[in-house]
Amino acid sequence: MARQGHRGYALIEQIAALLAIGTASAIALPQLTDLQAQADGVVLQHLASAADMAMLLNQGGCLVTDQQVEPDRCRPVHDCTDLGTLLHGGLPNGYEVQARPLPRGTEGDCHLVHPASGRLASFTGLGTGH
Repeated sequence: MARQGHRGYALIEQIAALLAIGTASAIALPQLTDLQAQADGVVLQHLASAADMAMLLNQGGCLVTDQQVEPDRCRPVHDCTDLGTLLHGGLPNGYEVQARPLPRGTEGDCHLVHPASGRLASFTGLGTGH
């Protein structure tokens, strides 16, 4: 406790404040780490949903052109890894697609991977184009 006429905090008050901050940090840090893991999972699921939509939109364009490749309408998809050609800006850094052949007119389960977290999400690949 500070004596009358003195300004500032006593050493014991400063130590108590540092201990309180340290304890709060030790409790909060694991929860913040868990939030990051949850955010990575949500991003992966949204990216897989975007992959599904990109495949469907491309298939629609290819059906309109009778499977003839046309820029911005029908792009050839012969493997799950061709997903990057369908997404504006390509596949984001830090994500990979596992290779799997997709013959024209077929569909198959494709897997999007976030190697840093080891998480995996599925999307439907659609083989299109000549």
